[in-house]
Amino acid sequence: MLIITLLKGVPSKTTQSTSLTGILNRESMEIVLNPHDLKAVEAADYIKRRVGGKTIALTMGPEGKLSPIVRSLYKVEVYGVDESIILSDRKMAGADTLATAYAVANGVKTAVERHLNAVDEILNTVDSGKDALLAKADELYRQNLLPNSIYSNLPAVKDSIVNRLVNGELQSEAAKGLLESIKLELGRFIVVAGIKTTDGETGSVGPQVAEGLSELYGRVLPHATYVEHFEIEDDLEHLVADRILGQVSQRLRMAIPCLLTISDEYEPTLPNPLEQHLVRRNNYMGKTPAPIVWTANDIHADPLRLGLGGSPTIVGPGVDVGKPPVQKMVDQSLVFFTHIDKMELDGKMYGPFDKGDLADGLPPQLMDQLRANGSVGQFTVQALVEELFA
Repeated sequence: MLIITLLKGVPSKTTQSTSLTGILNRESMEIVLNPHDLKAVEAADYIKRRVGGKTIALTMGPEGKLSPIVRSLYKVEVYGVDESIILSDRKMAGADTLATAYAVANGVKTAVERHLNAVDEILNTVDSGKDALLAKADELYRQNLLPNSIYSNLPAVKDSIVNRLVNGELQSEAAKGLLESIKLELGRFIVVAGIKTTDGETGSVGPQVAEGLSELYGRVLPHATYVEHFEIEDDLEHLVADRILGQVSQRLRMAIPCLLTISDEYEPTLPNPLEQHLVRRNNYMGKTPAPIVWTANDIHADPLRLGLGGSPTIVGPGVDVGKPPVQKMVDQSLVFFTHIDKMELDGKMYGPFDKGDLADGLPPQLMDQLRANGSVGQFTVQALVEELFA
């Protein structure tokens, strides 16, 4: 089973914004993992320990900011994530919840198709001879794209489909039937996400991703929000989720594939140790530490539905919490053109200052020095346009 965890990098200072349009310029901020997403990571880890498979972390934003975040998740909880995907493209910048959900839904579908295509490659090689089949299976296995049930070099997994076929224990038509059944299993994926993000607080992206996937697949992909507990049924085709909405407690039986947003109250249960043989067969080779980076073209997304241009929501000016409100006048105010670390003059410390900050209250000697080296200058129309459009 593929378990896809949706993550988001959020500003360390809540509601921080460097644009009068309210668009977050994440490349210039300190970005941390959205704290609500930790419960989604726990839920994904539980699913893998319960039924086996691969956990994939999927996020969207600047690669340089998100890579350290996703890399840190490879060792959390019991297993950690196995693979991470970053959707990073200027075309996606400035997205509201709708445009974000559209991009993420396309990313989820592309991730699932990537694994289905790997099984198709094995299917197409079944009748090509033992050597070609083993070579192709080993290649895809090392790319972490085949479960142990299809092919494995683990001593504990001796009854994989490819090994049985090569050893004459399985006929090609029977092998093809088993491979087709695994494709059906891969189509029953689970997406988990946090209940909301600290920089938006809408809690709507998860359900919108489910709606986006329903559109892409042409059928309803069920979802449940605020899930506090869930169990996967033995047929691996359904799960039962418990949630609380206000004063109402609900138990929902859902078909898989589905999407869950995980409540902060969620606590995973212990999987049945008797099922670990099944878990091992469904698992993949291991971990792929280097994040996979996809652009809009890689996920086959319509550019008209991405980023600022594909966002119907209009966001007002943001406020940088911890800083007083400021007013900058074109051709009058002096601002910093670059980031400046702390400076010392006559035993007194100044700064740090970010690009665009007002350069007020500085000693003349320090101001002359900053203007001379080009670090400070007048707030121009061009600087205003850069702020407006991040």
